[in-house]
Amino acid sequence: MKRTYLLFELNMLAHNRKNWLLGLALVLFFPIYFGHYSQQQIETVQDQKNEEAGLFETIFKAFPEELRESEEGQMIYDNLTEQASLINMQRFYLWDEEENSKSYIEDGLRLTELRLQLYDAGNKGMPEELIMTEEEIRQETALLTYQQQHDVPIIADPLAASAFIPAALDRISGAPFGLFVLLIGSSMMLHDRANRSVMEGLPVSSTRRMLTKLGVHLALITLFLAAGIGAGALYAGLKTGWGDFLSPLLLYDGGEFRAVSSVSYIVLQSLSFLLISLLLLAAFALLQEFTENTYAAVLIILFFILLPSILSTAGLQAGWLRPLVMLDSASVMNGIAAERYASGQLDIRHAFFWYAGLTAILLGTAAIVNRLRYRQPARAYRTARKH
Repeated sequence: MKRTYLLFELNMLAHNRKNWLLGLALVLFFPIYFGHYSQQQIETVQDQKNEEAGLFETIFKAFPEELRESEEGQMIYDNLTEQASLINMQRFYLWDEEENSKSYIEDGLRLTELRLQLYDAGNKGMPEELIMTEEEIRQETALLTYQQQHDVPIIADPLAASAFIPAALDRISGAPFGLFVLLIGSSMMLHDRANRSVMEGLPVSSTRRMLTKLGVHLALITLFLAAGIGAGALYAGLKTGWGDFLSPLLLYDGGEFRAVSSVSYIVLQSLSFLLISLLLLAAFALLQEFTENTYAAVLIILFFILLPSILSTAGLQAGWLRPLVMLDSASVMNGIAAERYASGQLDIRHAFFWYAGLTAILLGTAAIVNRLRYRQPARAYRTARKH
């Protein structure tokens, strides 16, 4: 009977045109978004180094002469001079990146070392608007160390599939993907409510029915997400090239940034999407136990997804919002959430823990409410059949 009921739910899902249209919209988003993404001005490594070299002219002009006359000031000036020299050498190495990648990375690591020394010295004599934060310096170190260890190209095509897919996933993270999940799940309980007497007589517990519905809807979302990523990668790959899926991206984890490969980033982001999907479907199933108004349930959950952004815009940073902040996995993975709330625990590891924990709580609560609601009617129905 369990297998029969599973096939029944799959058949119901297969004939739901609304869900297939939503899935098609998600799949088409990736190729369509590529058109917008490819028109953006994306800073390349060459642009970054040219800009850094240009800043040193301003730094040297603004450096106080009286500070330079002191021993400490001369050390700072020598530090800045070496930094400028290293940056210019890096610009030279980029002309033949394949031959000079090792030298580029070595000079880059030396550059970050000098910047940390200057930071520890208080950045004396530096214009405030030109000071690099310690976090920015350590991010640069993480990227260079990854490139040194994995021997990946220094210059990566920002329009290639390996760069586009992570950017596209970040774009739909949060409210857009949450709304997609809620609309997919909005018809999850409609058949049971419309045929309550029939469903109560089935030899399948209400809890198992709910878990089966969650499972098949999660499988459908997984299918649509995988198809969308595949369509986006194929489109970008044919248009501009596949790129290198081992090229580094920064990931906020364990209270600091570390570099991971593009494919690792995509896998982590996709996994977070699926865990968030299960969490939202569980929340929707629980709300449906209290209200039969599907639109009200969708709007209530969507409000909670948007609540951190709404309060942040108003200048309010309530600590209890942290679990809700994690529903935007992109802001967690790129460290924006941790910076906004000044919390090192807003990282991907804690996010996965919260996703799993909240889902378990919601499913447990929904199962208890569902069992209490349907136990008496089901018992009465079975008693009537015996007589």
